[in-house]
Amino acid sequence: MNLRSGIIEINGEKFSPGYTFEDFKNSGFYNGQDGVRIIRLKETVRITENNYIVSLFFRNGILYMLSLICTDVDFQFSEEIKRKQLHDGILEKNGLDTESFFNWGSIKSVYDPKGNVSSINIIYEG
Repeated sequence: MNLRSGIIEINGEKFSPGYTFEDFKNSGFYNGQDGVRIIRLKETVRITENNYIVSLFFRNGILYMLSLICTDVDFQFSEEIKRKQLHDGILEKNGLDTESFFNWGSIKSVYDPKGNVSSINIIYEG
């Protein structure tokens, strides 16, 4: 990921601030998804040295957030908080804090206790 510009490349597709649902429709990932709902990419993808489940969130036709869930370790449902620790370590290895801010947005490692899910969220600001 290019932290200066906010561009992240996944299987040859470049996601960045201003990426639109129309851009997504022209990508190899598009298979009839609705831009209003959360879009989970069909296949697990490799980014640098880790494998992730990737979900995209669009607001008003513009990419708002990419959510990454590392699948390199299989955690029990009751141990999902450990995945947050894995995500924290991935960010730290890349020179980031668990919450880092940039002129294009932010990257955060989060754990949602209500949904019992941990993710690395790349959030693009207007």
